[in-house]
Amino acid sequence: MSAWYLYLIECQDGSIYTGITVDVAARYAAHACGKGARYTRSHPPKRLLASAEYPDRSAALKAEHEVKCLTPEAKRAFAISLASAERAPGTVLEISARVAIPLTEIELHAIRAQGAGGQNVNKVSSAIHLRFDIGASSLPDDYKERLLKLSDQRISREGVVVIKAQQFRSQEKNREAALQRLQELIAGVAASPRPRKPTRPTRSSQKKRLDSKSKRGEIKALRGRVID
Repeated sequence: MSAWYLYLIECQDGSIYTGITVDVAARYAAHACGKGARYTRSHPPKRLLASAEYPDRSAALKAEHEVKCLTPEAKRAFAISLASAERAPGTVLEISARVAIPLTEIELHAIRAQGAGGQNVNKVSSAIHLRFDIGASSLPDDYKERLLKLSDQRISREGVVVIKAQQFRSQEKNREAALQRLQELIAGVAASPRPRKPTRPTRSSQKKRLDSKSKRGEIKALRGRVID
């Protein structure tokens, strides 16, 4: 299975076009000569900003959708992050196709585990204490806002995520578990809640409500004192 690529092109009018392909160079050449997408025919390309590799077409399509929902400024910031190669393995914690946290922003300290666990538990610092400052991080502002609104005991009043992992006897496994729990916490606020649109009650629902009130009134009327 061949890899798929997400690519961003800056057009001559300053707009940014996003697409997916299996060959970035060939696809950009098609855009440049007017044989690419309809958009780049009316908005000629200026340069290729950046590209990112994904394992399959489905993952690339998902990433493309997320990027297209961004503002032009956010798209440029995303392109810069790709171009600077900060997404190298082992240097960031991936949250979504467009969001990643540098590991330098996450504090990880080895501490001694508590509770039962044999002789090893009280001699070796196998547990991991993780701290992540939401406000001081490079997360997008919408992520920060949703995280700080969460009612989660792992988030302190100062906006610091505190996670303790001591499930495993291995320090490395506890480190992975702590990072995974942080990733799941942040990924949980990645999707913005759909705004509720108030709707007017339908005519049939209004009729049903009035009918039920009338029937209820009749039942209550039968509870009165019986007069011979």
